[in-house]
Amino acid sequence: MQRSLGVRLAVLLIAGFSLAKAVEIEVYGKDNKTCIYAVLSVNFTVLYEGNGTMDNATFQLPNSLSSNGSICGNNKSAPLLKMGFGTGHSLSLNFTHSAGIFSGDVLTFTYNTSDAKRFPGAKNTSVKHVAVNSLMESVPLNTIYTCRSAKAVASEAVFMVFWNVSIQAFVENGTISKNESFCKADIPTTAAPITTQTTSTTAPTKSPPEQPAVGNYTVKKGNDSCLLANMGLQLNLTYTDDNQTHVINIDSNSTASGHCGDQDATLVLEDMDTTLQFHFIVEQSKFFLKEVKANISLVINGSTTTLNSSNTSLRYWQASVGSSYMCHKEQRLVVTDQLVINAFNVWVQPFKLKTGTFSRAEDCKANENYVVPIAVGAALGALILIVLVIYIGRRQNRSNGYEHF
Repeated sequence: MQRSLGVRLAVLLIAGFSLAKAVEIEVYGKDNKTCIYAVLSVNFTVLYEGNGTMDNATFQLPNSLSSNGSICGNNKSAPLLKMGFGTGHSLSLNFTHSAGIFSGDVLTFTYNTSDAKRFPGAKNTSVKHVAVNSLMESVPLNTIYTCRSAKAVASEAVFMVFWNVSIQAFVENGTISKNESFCKADIPTTAAPITTQTTSTTAPTKSPPEQPAVGNYTVKKGNDSCLLANMGLQLNLTYTDDNQTHVINIDSNSTASGHCGDQDATLVLEDMDTTLQFHFIVEQSKFFLKEVKANISLVINGSTTTLNSSNTSLRYWQASVGSSYMCHKEQRLVVTDQLVINAFNVWVQPFKLKTGTFSRAEDCKANENYVVPIAVGAALGALILIVLVIYIGRRQNRSNGYEHF
């Protein structure tokens, strides 16, 4: 019995990291010309409730895909690549573009647990949606984004692994570009960075900024505190005008305001020419940061430039309602391609404060959106496989020995 359980667990772990062949898909416009082109390999692992147990469904993006629901996009609507398969399953990626570059925005995985083939014995059969920030980096128009390295995303009960990815949106005149822009993971660390655009000026080398001081922010409802947040915030701004990343530490004495409700709460921080808005919601007795809006003014080459960034599909800083969320490690909140917020020593509670103080803290866990190093999973799978081979070999040797006697 013990051996059977061990083999089952090992097979499950190894299957979770099995590799699929690359799948090719094209979206055609009204003129029957290609407008979106993609080649990619994807493995899915979904945790679902079975008959009295929690089971894992592991499957791959199949060769047979439908592009129904995809949109080429125009000046009024953003392109959308929708890959449908099976019984109500789909993987979708919408794109944005500005200043001659395009990038993936939100990646949405829809799965249907009533599919008995992929989710045998599922107790609650329904259609579920998981939306995460796309891992796709910005690339110039008329260029194929290429990333052969494996990248993984975990969100809620879903684990997805992507590799051998090639994507081009905004295909011009139906002709797929021969120009490639490689993801950072594909570039050797010893090599010089590969750039897609050149600049006539060389920026001076700057020392990294100091870690921001932790600010203590409070939102009141009447005379009572209803939202508390202690954290240090650092903004990483990327402007296409000068092809540089600008780092700004938020003043720990920034003015805090906002509002508190039973199902949603907002923290607004104002620091000189910067305004940040953090919007929290409640879902299934859990709260989390769902939306960040930013309005930032910065002087570049003598001119004032304003950046307006927002993302309404985040899922950071999650904890049970009535508790607080705490994380001492540095976190990266990817808002958009132009704005990433580094957060330090976060302690936040937007709902159900008692006597105006923090409640019991839930430490940061691995249930937020993050990139998981695939090497860890591969090494684990290989180790288990080696142990199984040795174990089975020894059992066979012992069996042979008994037969000789």
